[in-house]
Amino acid sequence: MNTFRVQGRGNSERGSALAMIILSVAALAALSAAMMAVSMSSAKEQGAEERESQARYICQAGLTQSLYQMERGLSGAVGTSQNPTSWGGGRFWVTATPSGASLTQLRATGLENGVGSSQELVVRAVPVNMWTWALFGRESANLDSSVRVDSYNSTLGSYASQVSGSGVTAHSLAGGSLGSNGDIFVGPASNIWGNATPGPSHTVEIDGGNVSGSTTPALAPVDFPAINVPTYTNFGPLTVNSATTVPSGNRTYTNLRVKSNKTLTIIGPAEVVMSNLTMESNASIVIDDTNGPVTLTVIDNFILDQNSSLHATSYNPASLRLNMLSDNVADPEVTVRLDTITIGSNSSIYGCIYAPEARITLDSEFSLYGSLMARSLDLDSNCNFHYDENLMTSMWNGTVTYETVAWRQVPYQN
Repeated sequence: MNTFRVQGRGNSERGSALAMIILSVAALAALSAAMMAVSMSSAKEQGAEERESQARYICQAGLTQSLYQMERGLSGAVGTSQNPTSWGGGRFWVTATPSGASLTQLRATGLENGVGSSQELVVRAVPVNMWTWALFGRESANLDSSVRVDSYNSTLGSYASQVSGSGVTAHSLAGGSLGSNGDIFVGPASNIWGNATPGPSHTVEIDGGNVSGSTTPALAPVDFPAINVPTYTNFGPLTVNSATTVPSGNRTYTNLRVKSNKTLTIIGPAEVVMSNLTMESNASIVIDDTNGPVTLTVIDNFILDQNSSLHATSYNPASLRLNMLSDNVADPEVTVRLDTITIGSNSSIYGCIYAPEARITLDSEFSLYGSLMARSLDLDSNCNFHYDENLMTSMWNGTVTYETVAWRQVPYQN
């Protein structure tokens, strides 16, 4: 009897334990299935996110390709929705829509394993032209009191015919920008009708002067290309003691001196290279630009005495480019004979001056119509600088770059 009861209880307990095990296994199986479903769903979501992220990268690749083609004169359209361009394991196409004289709207669509993304970029065409400044000092630009910087357009007539106002506020257009890769100082009563743009992380100090435009620092420094000096037949020295004319063509002089009250006329088109250029008081160099412009390249000394002038017969600043290799910057580690650069008071130039290694100090009452770029600039009181806005097109070499105006992610459209 006792043995029988013990065996019956053992079978019952074993059955209960087996049922619990079966229930536990079933619960674990259900939990495992649920976890697998969650994991698969998470993996699917993660995979979709990865594909969407990849589609965005493909869009950016499409926009980059579009800009590359635009800089080479093409429209910017790449592929089509019916015939997309392959990139990696995905595809893209870009549409290009002009939206103004210099603006283009680019819309890129990227596809990655059935997931799409679209982005929009608006760019502005910027002509590649170094002559976009009235004044630019690579290291610094310092304006003393009562310096005037503005702009005009030589195709509309003389500067005087475009001026409004009187006294220190007299000016023409407001495109006379001043720039530097370093700091800028604007002294008392100096007026800039345009922007004053210092270099990245640099500043504009205004001490009683005025800047009509922006003083925001540039995003990147301006490059100063090297001057390549051509080699031409050397005609030795030339001293102008009476009215003299140099014919059209290219030539070199060791030294060129224009005596007081005398005029040298150079027939364009021409390129004239000289070791030194000296213009005595009231001397003139006149460019006959009927058939083309003239480039003057001065290797060493440049001396412009008071009341002397350089200009074209048309008074078009684009007709005269003056390159100065002169290096008048003392280097304590190198012993050299410093070049001399002297620009006297009441003298004037209609042209584009490029002196990448020279520190230029301009005496009072000097006037420039055109553009000036140098290593550094120190301008005495009452100097006047009138940027010719015609240089934006007349000195353009035909190529452009593009700057971003706006970018955004837009709804995907197949």
